[in-house]
Amino acid sequence: MSGDLREFIRKSSELGECKVIEGAHWDLEIGRIAELSLSVPDSPLLVFDKVQGYPSGYRVAANPFSSTRRAALALGLPLDLTGLNLIRAWKEKLASLKPIPPVYVETGPVRENVLLGDDVDVLKFPTPKWHEHDGGRFIGTGSMVIQKDPDSGWINVGCYRSQIVDRNTVTMHIVPIHHGAAIAKKYWDRGLSCPIAMICGQGPQLWVSAVSPVPIGMSEFEWVGALQNQAVEVVRGETVDLPIPADAEIVLEGEMPPPEVESAEEGPFGEWEGYYAGVRAPHPVIKVKAILHRNDPIQLGVPMLVGTHDDSLIWCVDLSAQLWTEFDEQIAGVTGVSFVYAARRRPMVVVSLKQMYPGHVKQAALIAAGSYRGATGVGRFVIIVDDDIDPTNMTEVLWALGTRCDPKTQIEFLRNRPSQASDPRVSPEQRRRKDMTTSTAIIDACRPWAWRDQFPKATKTAPEVMQKVREKWGRFLFG
Repeated sequence: MSGDLREFIRKSSELGECKVIEGAHWDLEIGRIAELSLSVPDSPLLVFDKVQGYPSGYRVAANPFSSTRRAALALGLPLDLTGLNLIRAWKEKLASLKPIPPVYVETGPVRENVLLGDDVDVLKFPTPKWHEHDGGRFIGTGSMVIQKDPDSGWINVGCYRSQIVDRNTVTMHIVPIHHGAAIAKKYWDRGLSCPIAMICGQGPQLWVSAVSPVPIGMSEFEWVGALQNQAVEVVRGETVDLPIPADAEIVLEGEMPPPEVESAEEGPFGEWEGYYAGVRAPHPVIKVKAILHRNDPIQLGVPMLVGTHDDSLIWCVDLSAQLWTEFDEQIAGVTGVSFVYAARRRPMVVVSLKQMYPGHVKQAALIAAGSYRGATGVGRFVIIVDDDIDPTNMTEVLWALGTRCDPKTQIEFLRNRPSQASDPRVSPEQRRRKDMTTSTAIIDACRPWAWRDQFPKATKTAPEVMQKVREKWGRFLFG
């Protein structure tokens, strides 16, 4: 699928997977309704309109990817794909990408309203306070932040959270290992403010690009152009020399002065791990110089609420496919990769492997743990299973873990691994030392190589045989 956020909402409605909710309040109510919706599988995309205190048409979209079909829709894949087949299809699509640079156009819907000077007011949008103990209203959750490397001119797009301070000031929270932090530091080291544009509502593939491990040096705009097989149309910023998606909903343009020049208190926030692990602390700020927005703008909210069936599936699909590609470039035998969305994505990854030589399991585990596309940053568990295990099926994964893994000999630990402030397992003492590190367990849940041929045979019927049974008898069982 190509297109903007409105097209995604329209197509979700055609699938029967979109609900409009009117009259909710921005203060906690929107967040709690969105969280409640995640208590059932394949919950709908929610569009909040007529938010209390705001004009009709000023909307907030939430839970965009809380169904498998909408995840496939956003990625431009067949809607009937699920599990490992969905990951495999996304991996194959990524393998065929040929970057297409963005193309500048004179104007676009994003320029229907251009606010400058005293007209700049981020409070005109119904930004939610998502969680009870959040430090404020976070306008940057399902957002994308655009920056330009001052040396190479490389345009980077990332997803970094942002809290409203006042009508023309918002904070910026970027983990130091991310590309956006490295770019900002280049400006700050020269005593300069970093030009920036934050998009608060955009097409799904643009948002996916902002959270995906796109290689350094490649612009996410080029990556999305390849996905769509057509160039992303952009307009020039009003006050910054940055490309702005022509069909974006809301854009905050401005600059980030060095933190020692200006900063503001930010947080806490209900982090993606599901805790208020961060503390209220000084953060860099964006001084907003201009706001561009469409008529009847839609703010995209992806605060990563904790639900029984949460909204992190699409991130898991992308991360899994990216890491699987990394394996294909380094070793043979990997038959599937899956980050576990129920474990909040990054902390746990499962890799299925056809063992081919001694040490193959350890080699695969270390690649998963050390790769930029892998379990870096709060990667707590790397689990390697045999190739008869579907890594997206946690029942099978736990079967392997419970019956093939001897804890004493098949679990090892990596220490001093990079983590971040949002990690709830970073101790208070570590935080005082600014020691944002963690450990990773490597779990070998495979049949031991030395006596794999003598390992008891599984009673599980082979998938190809079961498919024939399904074709013959499935209609009696499943209608």
